[in-house]
Amino acid sequence: MKSFVARNPVTTFVLLTLGLQFAIVAYVWFVLPPGGHLHDDPRLHMLFRFRVFGPLLACVGITWWLERGAGIRNLFSSFLVWKVPGKWYLAAGIWKFLFAYLGIGAVALLLGKWPGVGLAMPHFWDGWLVTLPFIFGIAFVEETSWMKFCLTRLQMRYSALVSTLIIGNCWGMWYLPMVVINEGVPPGYPILVFHGCMISLTILLAWLYNNTHSGVVLMLAQVVSNTAFFVTPILPPNNEIMSDVPTLFAPEHFAGLLLDVDYVTLFSLIFIAASVLIVFFAGGKDLGPRPRARWDDGMAH
Repeated sequence: MKSFVARNPVTTFVLLTLGLQFAIVAYVWFVLPPGGHLHDDPRLHMLFRFRVFGPLLACVGITWWLERGAGIRNLFSSFLVWKVPGKWYLAAGIWKFLFAYLGIGAVALLLGKWPGVGLAMPHFWDGWLVTLPFIFGIAFVEETSWMKFCLTRLQMRYSALVSTLIIGNCWGMWYLPMVVINEGVPPGYPILVFHGCMISLTILLAWLYNNTHSGVVLMLAQVVSNTAFFVTPILPPNNEIMSDVPTLFAPEHFAGLLLDVDYVTLFSLIFIAASVLIVFFAGGKDLGPRPRARWDDGMAH
């Protein structure tokens, strides 16, 4: 067993992580009554929220089993790397706001319409401040598990582009059951568009990491990613419309409401296009001018 895990640590991680995720989501879906929601059952809601730490437990467990303390130090070492050029902090800090408002602008240019709530969600800070500790927790989990553990190990075998495509699809699969049952993700988000964004997010984060080796920069990028959805009015639940409102894409029906998906879809298409440009200009081999980050780089010290 240990020899298999040592040869295939990322495969083992994906199997454990997806297995736990699918099992918990399936249990929640089975237990919830028709039309029910997680907020109606505090115990289910707590189980569902804490399942996000499954990937961290999996990668820490595998790392400890294979490499003990040296591996654990390597797993978290990138969070001590913060002295990097300011341009990378700027990119991590503005990327999602930039693409979101470009998406809003594209809809306005094509159809002449704007989000009904304005250019920013009113009183967004109320929900954001309450959720902020959880946002940081999710960012820490996801950057440690999917990027440091998975990306750097895969980049020992494959190019940066191939590694990101593998991770992005697996990461998207982790969210898939949540999208299907409309719990834990914004309702109305088209599944294929969401999955494309997860692959694009992996490319963006790999580009940032391979050029900085900084977990701090990745944390900022992920915190900004989740924060932007509180601020920018691009998600379908924030854009309820009447049937006679012109749209570029078919509206989504949810809980008796008609949700406009134009803003989130245009944002997503712009994001996907940007990830293609990153690969084109940075190069698929390393996603940057310096050699791509490898797990054994940290193990050599």
